[in-house]
Amino acid sequence: MKRRFATLATLTLSLALGSAVLLRAGGAAAGDEKKCTIAVKGSSPTAKACAKGGRTEAKAVMTKMVKTAKKNGVKYECSSCHQDMDTYELSKDAVENYKKLQAASGVK
Repeated sequence: MKRRFATLATLTLSLALGSAVLLRAGGAAAGDEKKCTIAVKGSSPTAKACAKGGRTEAKAVMTKMVKTAKKNGVKYECSSCHQDMDTYELSKDAVENYKKLQAASGVK
């Protein structure tokens, strides 16, 4: 009887620890999705937003910049700088376009 209880206790503990490890790994992966990978240095509005609140904050700043630029008569879209909206990989003209967007939006 003691052996059966010990085996059951060991199995239960193993399952609990395994579940905790999987949940933690899943949480880390979800957090990584929100981590900035491009604008991680500098003093641009996007870099400051990334430092403050990750991709969510950076996207909000970029959206504000695009809307403000449009109100000022200069049309920009996400694809003006990003060639992949899942990874936010930059296009070859991204840095130049960002500078123009920043000037058109007046966001500093």
